[in-house]
Amino acid sequence: MTGTTTAPAPEVPVSPWHAVGPRARACRRPLLAVVVLAFLAVTLWYGYPTGRDVITGWVALLLLAACGGDVRVWARSVVRDWLPLTAVLFLYDRLRGSADALGARLADLPELANGKLGPEGVDRAHVLPQLRADEVLFGWLTGGEVPTVWLQEQLYVRDTVHWYDLLLVPVYMSHFIVPIGLAVWLWIRRYDLYARYAWTLVTLTLLTLTTYALFPAAPPWMAGYNGYLPEVARVIGEVLRATGGTTVSSFVQQGEAYSNSVAAVPSLHSGFPAMVLLFTWPLVRPWVRALLVAYIAAMTFTLTYGGEHYVVDAFAGWAYAAFAVWLVARLLTGRRTVNGLPAGS
Repeated sequence: MTGTTTAPAPEVPVSPWHAVGPRARACRRPLLAVVVLAFLAVTLWYGYPTGRDVITGWVALLLLAACGGDVRVWARSVVRDWLPLTAVLFLYDRLRGSADALGARLADLPELANGKLGPEGVDRAHVLPQLRADEVLFGWLTGGEVPTVWLQEQLYVRDTVHWYDLLLVPVYMSHFIVPIGLAVWLWIRRYDLYARYAWTLVTLTLLTLTTYALFPAAPPWMAGYNGYLPEVARVIGEVLRATGGTTVSSFVQQGEAYSNSVAAVPSLHSGFPAMVLLFTWPLVRPWVRALLVAYIAAMTFTLTYGGEHYVVDAFAGWAYAAFAVWLVARLLTGRRTVNGLPAGS
């Protein structure tokens, strides 16, 4: 008689959230509340965090609170789970500022003023491909104008801040919080998916960085600044100045070393919300999906009306996000599963 054996079930990784002892579990809810309240208070007082090291510091505090103050578990999990992701994101920030140098060598691109002083005040970038694409796709609706110009003609008033202008700022600034926030949530609640999400975030970031290097592209405000479009206001910056709002950038940044005015195609501000939606689609309820779709629409409006991106830049960001989610899921789980769930579930 021949017996049959059953393959052992794959081991499910244990989240540090569950690895801490009873004393740490009892402490973590108060600690989490303290960190969240401190973050809100500091943001209201000092401004929106945008610097990578500033955000990383807050994430480290949040993870320590999630571990209930257990430094041993926290240190091990930060090194294992977060150090590689953080290193890649810091590398992206460092390389992004000079990414356009390669593209400027590959093609004869026009010189564009970006409003800065000295040698840093000139960029070389593509101007017409994305501009013409918006005209072709939306000109029938806007009288032949790009959506940014048309929206600003309808809604924008210089030196006047409307209620909808105020809403642009938190939507735009959410770019710096939401992707990492989801990483924290997965690390706590769905630790089995955390690594896949981290790889998806890294993949999308590196794909966009590569494109910035090969195809430096001028956003609408720069096209207007250089006469390719009527004058285009950078609405978000103007709202911040008018309301006294500020941002907290990186402590390690020197001048404009990390910024790149022509890193516009694809829009990573659009790519991140699409990545969040696609990655979490099998995991969340329909009303959460609806909220995420509304978030993507709000971000697209913010970037377009605000003068930061063309609509086709957002389309490209969505496509890059879809590819990153698909590629990592395929490489890590094979063709039959997505996000650890059976395809079609």
